[in-house]
Amino acid sequence: MTQIDELSWRRVDTVELDGPVAVIGDIHGCLDLLSLLLARLDVLHPAGHMPIFVVGDVIDRGPDSRGVVELLCARGARGVRGNHEEWFVRYAHGAGLDSFALMPHIGGRATLASYGIDVSSSASLKHGHATIPKAHRAWLDALPVAMRLIVDGVPFWLAHAGVDGAAVTVEDPVRRMEALAREAPDDFLWSKRAAEDMAVLDGTVISGHTLLREPLDAGHAIMIDTGSGVWEDGALTAVVLPRRRFVTVGAGR
Repeated sequence: MTQIDELSWRRVDTVELDGPVAVIGDIHGCLDLLSLLLARLDVLHPAGHMPIFVVGDVIDRGPDSRGVVELLCARGARGVRGNHEEWFVRYAHGAGLDSFALMPHIGGRATLASYGIDVSSSASLKHGHATIPKAHRAWLDALPVAMRLIVDGVPFWLAHAGVDGAAVTVEDPVRRMEALAREAPDDFLWSKRAAEDMAVLDGTVISGHTLLREPLDAGHAIMIDTGSGVWEDGALTAVVLPRRRFVTVGAGR
């Protein structure tokens, strides 16, 4: 069993770089949609791959979570963790399998199968974590609960489930976000909220988690979970920063 630091992800990272930058919504194991989306983004930036960030929930439900993580690693993607990564990080470190992951609405069976783990075999489940590449574990471990992303001098905030408008105000948001990351990280991962309930900060909050048929730019909040791996006609969306341009693939797009 490898050692897992239960507190290391309860943090806010800050990344500052030149644009364009793409932030991708919930992928949920759909390697085909991710590959197509990255190809579309490459067309927009022929000088080279633009930096890629994710808002969590890259695994579960879809058929190839392993392939998704592999491709994100290969592209040097960064971002924040989602609620679906929680169980898998612990399992990947040999800390046991949370049976909650096997429930149909979570979709963990598909993730395990993509790593060649037989959910019908107790031995396979017990020892299957050893088949997960170290590079995949390291990539997942590195995902913080929230991120301050500054693109061409314009600040944005990444958090899988967004930021509660009652919890953070524009006054000193960095210190408050860091405190919440330590004290109440689940609120960044699990809470369902509409755009009108998002915090108004010094930068737009970009989130996934809440399913929408179309991506939404509400000014103070951008929401980009368009059903990849969830709906049969689900799509995958990225927002290109700092221009806030949506790029969506799937569902006939």
